[in-house]
Amino acid sequence: MQKSIAASHELTDTNQSVWQLSVIQLSGWMSLPILATSVLILQVNSFYGAIMTIFVGNAILWFIRLGIIMMSYRHRQSTLDISRAYLGNRGAYFIGALLLISTLAWFIAQTTGASKTLVHLLNIQEDPGIDQFIQMSVLLGILSTLFCMEGITVLRKLTTFAFPFIVVAFIVALLVVPFKIPSDNGQELSLAGIGLVLGAHLGITSDLPTFFRHSRSLRTSVAALTVIQLISLVLAICGLYFGSIIQEGFEINSAVVLGTGNEALRFSLILLVFLSVICANVANVYSASVGWEVIAPSALVGRKEYLILGLGLTTVFIMVSDLLSVELLLEASDSALVNLCIILVLGYVLSRILKSKPSDYEKHTYLAAWFFSTLVNTLQYSGMAKLENSPLMVSLAVIVLTIGVAQFAKMVINSTSSRIKL
Repeated sequence: MQKSIAASHELTDTNQSVWQLSVIQLSGWMSLPILATSVLILQVNSFYGAIMTIFVGNAILWFIRLGIIMMSYRHRQSTLDISRAYLGNRGAYFIGALLLISTLAWFIAQTTGASKTLVHLLNIQEDPGIDQFIQMSVLLGILSTLFCMEGITVLRKLTTFAFPFIVVAFIVALLVVPFKIPSDNGQELSLAGIGLVLGAHLGITSDLPTFFRHSRSLRTSVAALTVIQLISLVLAICGLYFGSIIQEGFEINSAVVLGTGNEALRFSLILLVFLSVICANVANVYSASVGWEVIAPSALVGRKEYLILGLGLTTVFIMVSDLLSVELLLEASDSALVNLCIILVLGYVLSRILKSKPSDYEKHTYLAAWFFSTLVNTLQYSGMAKLENSPLMVSLAVIVLTIGVAQFAKMVINSTSSRIKL
């Protein structure tokens, strides 16, 4: 039973400009991973080598993202619609579930990091028995729910309003953050660093069609993508200067910030973190909504779905934030989205070469490649599979091998059938 987004409700807000498309992606949805990735790259490279690595990684990302957008612009397809075209109806249900799981993982990770950071930076004096972390988490969850209730329309207005403040806060923090350029270790270009760039952003890339289907035109989409990539490049390079205050898990090292005694740095980071996590959560909910519309009954689709998702995510977060380690869930779901992006791009390229849409056999092959690569990555992250190569290289090898074996088997079967007929 095929259930598309268009069938659920009419697509609204299909005249977004370059600016609107860009700020939706940059207001927290991409900016937080960009900053965290820059810090990780700097840990395995010299300062100037990290800059070169970021340049190369972003150039590769632009081409991949251009391909993703080219796949979806004609029929204004979401990520789920494209997944159905390449992985089949059965695969669409898996991807729908993945979008929900990924949203849960990111919601927990980003809200946890932001809540801990804001509690420490605000430094509010209350009764020791009051759990300020839960208070802040509930506040962020409720605000995210209120802003996500109208879907893409309010997301566009929210990010358009918030982005200038985020930029100002970012610039102020950049000017006063304590930083010293590390000594050069002689490394100029890091393949591991490029892998970090791609691994951190290909998952987001697979979600671009869901947002870019609201574009005014293909030209607008390409222009917005270019703007996004250029600003991302600037953010990534500037993010290298935040190495002394950014920790793993999207957290700010509040001890270092408070230790500087610089109030401008403290207030700019409060504003930056607060606005970024709200925008990121609302974008996450909108991304998950296309998965919800496939899995949920039609009575729960429409305006109410955003309320259900927002409140549901907040409730789950409160229940499991202290009980569940979300790291494996986040890594596994993000790898699954990265693998989806790789398969969609490979499927699109093969379809253009063969000048035909994927057959049922090819759809089953792509679904199997996605499943096997995600399974291997999950085993790798859990420590059950000891592999020296990065998860991105491992998944790419598994995907290519699966597709290659399937095509070889098809050739053998066709050749055998032809001989039998003769």
